[in-house]
Amino acid sequence: MRVHTSPVLVADNLCFTYPGGRGGIRSASLTLTAPVTAAVRGPSGSGKSTLLALLGLILTPASGTLTIAGTDTGRLTQRERDGLRLRSIGVVLQDLGLLPYLNAWENVAAAFGPRLGAHRKEARAMVDSLGMGELADAPVTTLSGGERRRIAVARSAVKQPAVILADEPTAGLDPASALLVLDALRAQAAQGTAVLLVTHDPGVAECCTEQYVVERGALTRQATEGLDLAPAPRSARMMSGEAQR
Repeated sequence: MRVHTSPVLVADNLCFTYPGGRGGIRSASLTLTAPVTAAVRGPSGSGKSTLLALLGLILTPASGTLTIAGTDTGRLTQRERDGLRLRSIGVVLQDLGLLPYLNAWENVAAAFGPRLGAHRKEARAMVDSLGMGELADAPVTTLSGGERRRIAVARSAVKQPAVILADEPTAGLDPASALLVLDALRAQAAQGTAVLLVTHDPGVAECCTEQYVVERGALTRQATEGLDLAPAPRSARMMSGEAQR
């Protein structure tokens, strides 16, 4: 387990506006210290995707500061930003971005670059740690939606980043598969990575230790009970819909 005694991500009053003044982020401040799973909710067009792009160093804020793994990103060149992203940030894309011509472990190893065989051991170990060892050699095209999501989580985590950013990681999944994906993310948080995910599912959000809402470009923190990171019966009931019965 990687132990962090200081925040791994600190965003202070980030602001970003697209050309023409449309959309973006008016104000976003948050601090993530591992182990944590933070959920961000908000209506379509509220700025959730922009926030992920800012935290993932894809977009550069017009104002405000962002520190990741102790590095002030505002002082970096573009090349240095790219290097920090590769070292310290894992990403689970909404469309996953898995390569259909590779098997499960090869897709995980692709996080390191094109020399897949050089990272076979780490990739297979990560796949196995998420309870998918028997599927390590399976073509990703033969995997279910939930299994592909868990492989995407494995790829985001295999380099042991400081932060994992996940865009709607449980969208479109049945409750059982969604819970497995969420548990995979929570397992990475328990190992010392700060996890931030965007979701429309209130059940997913309530299974996270911190909750935020984006409305009209402004990020605010919501009250939360701070559930344990370990999978719990309560979270399973919420994900399966029993809490609504």
